[in-house]
Amino acid sequence: MKELITEIDSTIYKEKIVKGKWSIHEHATHIAVGDIYGFQTRLNDFRQEEMPTFEPLSGDNFDEYFFMKLDLENAINDFFKIRQRTIELAKEFNSNDSNKLAIHPEYKTYSPYIMLRYLLMHDHNHLYKIEDMGIGNDIIK
Repeated sequence: MKELITEIDSTIYKEKIVKGKWSIHEHATHIAVGDIYGFQTRLNDFRQEEMPTFEPLSGDNFDEYFFMKLDLENAINDFFKIRQRTIELAKEFNSNDSNKLAIHPEYKTYSPYIMLRYLLMHDHNHLYKIEDMGIGNDIIK
């Protein structure tokens, strides 16, 4: 992520390029700290509970300016440390933890595997938007 951000003109980081949508800054800080508020908490819940219940998580769960207020450089620098912790939590799973199911209103089935797969797609989605707004020819609508 750091390499992608540095390719983009920093004067547009906080610009609302697509009206009503997040800025590059918001997408990047969301990716950078999202593991702490969502994925790490859920991994811990999978380990500690037989069938945890999760509420949907999105940027809407935060104050409107939460991600904009975060320091972009610090968030990006902390990203790898935060992600490494998420990976460590996942590696600590035994077969019992890995096979657990959770109740999630947006999924028919929700397991640690599905959650981690979603994490990869989540990152990709936000990184795509950052790239398209920052260096792409077609602005996302």
